[in-house]
Amino acid sequence: MFPAIKPQKTSDRKRQLQEEAKAYKKVIEGQVEEIKSEAVRISTTALIIGTVLVTTYWLFDFLVSDTEKKKVEKVPENTNLPVLVKKEKSKESWVVSSIKGYMMAFLIAVAKDKLIEALTILKENHAEKPSE
Repeated sequence: MFPAIKPQKTSDRKRQLQEEAKAYKKVIEGQVEEIKSEAVRISTTALIIGTVLVTTYWLFDFLVSDTEKKKVEKVPENTNLPVLVKKEKSKESWVVSSIKGYMMAFLIAVAKDKLIEALTILKENHAEKPSE
C-alpha cells in the first residue's frame, strides 16, 4: 500500500527539512527582535511625549490657578436675614504676572520642540523601513 522509500533518501530529506526549519526559525527570530526594538522605541517616545505634556499642563495649571484664588467670607448659619457673600480675587503684581507669562511661553516652546523632535524621529524610522 505505501510506497517503499529508501532509507538514504529519507535521511537526506530529514536533514533538508531540518535545515529549512532552522532557516525559518532564524527569520522569525529576526522579525521578533525587530518588533521588540520597534515597540521599545515607540513606548519610549510615547513616554517622553506624555511626560512633557503632563508636566506642561501641570505647570500651566499651577501658574494660572494662582491668579484665580478667591477669598470667601464666613456666613453665619442661623440667621433669617438675607446674606450677601462677596468673593474677591487676590491681586498680584504685574511683574509676577509677566514673569509667569514668560515662563509659560518658554515651557510651551520647549514642549513644542520636543514633540516636533519625537515626530521627526518617528517619521525617519518609518521611512527607513522597506515597504513590502
